[in-house]
Amino acid sequence: MKGNNELINYIRAQRWCGFKQEIADGKVADVELDAVPFDNGRKFFTLGTAKFEDGSEKKFFMPLAKGRMDGIDSVKINGQEYFDAMKAPDYWKSLMKFFKENNNSVTFHNGAVVKYHSIGEKEVVQDNLSSSSKPLNVEQSNTTIRVGEDIAFKQDRMIESDYGVSVEVEMNAKLMEAGCSAMPKTYGAFIMKEPDGKIATLGIVQEFVPNRGDLWEYANNYLVGALTEAQANGQDKINVADHKEFLEMMRNLGRKTAEMSECLSRPDGNPDFEPVLIDDAYLYRYEKNMSVLLYQTEKTIAQNIHNLDGATKVQAEDLLQNWDNLTHNFIHHKVKQLNNGDTKSTIVRVHGDFHLGQVLVTKDNDLKFLDFAGEPGLSVKDRKIKYPETRDVAGMYRSISGYLGPVVAETFAATGEIVKRANGTDKNVTNPEQEAWANQAVAPMIEAATRAFLQGHSEREPMLALEILRKNLYEVQYEVSNRPDMAHIPVKGLVSLLNQENEVENTHTNIEVQKPINVADLVHAVWLSKGGRGL
Repeated sequence: MKGNNELINYIRAQRWCGFKQEIADGKVADVELDAVPFDNGRKFFTLGTAKFEDGSEKKFFMPLAKGRMDGIDSVKINGQEYFDAMKAPDYWKSLMKFFKENNNSVTFHNGAVVKYHSIGEKEVVQDNLSSSSKPLNVEQSNTTIRVGEDIAFKQDRMIESDYGVSVEVEMNAKLMEAGCSAMPKTYGAFIMKEPDGKIATLGIVQEFVPNRGDLWEYANNYLVGALTEAQANGQDKINVADHKEFLEMMRNLGRKTAEMSECLSRPDGNPDFEPVLIDDAYLYRYEKNMSVLLYQTEKTIAQNIHNLDGATKVQAEDLLQNWDNLTHNFIHHKVKQLNNGDTKSTIVRVHGDFHLGQVLVTKDNDLKFLDFAGEPGLSVKDRKIKYPETRDVAGMYRSISGYLGPVVAETFAATGEIVKRANGTDKNVTNPEQEAWANQAVAPMIEAATRAFLQGHSEREPMLALEILRKNLYEVQYEVSNRPDMAHIPVKGLVSLLNQENEVENTHTNIEVQKPINVADLVHAVWLSKGGRGL
């Protein structure tokens, strides 16, 4: 089927599209789609070719899953009906039947060949050839289907044919080899090879983990319940001593994070995972890269400051006025501390997109980490390089310390009324007094949870502080540009972090901003490109 503007615009609307900017710039001349051979004509998966104005092409493999987000089973483009593979109970059986009949491989119409490659000893595919499937959401991943009772099949939303073996397959194979308990077992992957030799990973087969949802959902619900109980008892804040089970979960999160890092950095002869000592040359480059990020963030704030409301705008203005002193001094001081230290950290492979939404709470209250594909905003090449070992700790720190409290407070104070913003999106209405009380009342628990997770580390440790700053700067850029009514969260966090090391005479930089925020929007904003799964 040959595409026209309707098809191109449809593909651009999918957040997993890898050539959005080219479409926006008018550089995509056409898109052609072709159904895969095993879907019985229903076109719930497609092979695609994007043709560019300069004559180049980009091939991709894409499940058309828009229907799933709309609550329907199919979507029509140019009169052609496409079905949502994530909902099709016979998708897995159709795929496996085709594999079995074709010597365990599938050849697409364009000559691309897909084969299954095992990781580890357990052969689960052969044991589940006739199993039905169903979609998963927070139960494991919203890009995953459950097959039978024991396995989960996860696939990327758009896979360009020159991606190579995916970051997630590499990471999971490494963690499996190291015996890491912090992740579901990975059994294998489907690898596609194009006629020209380019390869891509279409999906991975993992253990299905019976669970209670992800840790973001669990923590939010738990703390809302704790607030409700505290208010009923006439308390002005949650009594931390009454919630040992929750804090133990946060301590376990810290322990599992340390285990993950240790497993990823364990030498095994593979140079891709060999830890590298941070030297002066690396710190010089790191400081330069941070300076570029500072410039980009300052520019983004300045360009969008007119969209900020009230105290957030005042706080952002004061931040800009003191930008050089606050930011460059902070970075220079931390790098100097690292240079003067007796020992330096290492750079290693990292999870890269680590937050509460990437953690499953199992039925027995243990924790499993998901989605080792790296930071969504980075290129595949950049996701595969090594970063400071504290990067994952910094990401989870911001998830707990920066975002959890405000979301919990808004959830607690929601009136049930929903209004439309100017841009057409929904906004929850909250009781301002209730929200202000909830923010204060939940603060001791957020502080205790953060400390429990950090396992004795301090956010003022030089490299950890730098990585927290890096994460915070990205958050500011995203929120200020896309959701200005939520920008007060990262702006406040940035001011707080910078003021730890800088004494700036300013009456505004310590303003406490407490504003209503929308949970659905915040989850999407924090979970930058996971469609509701995490920060």
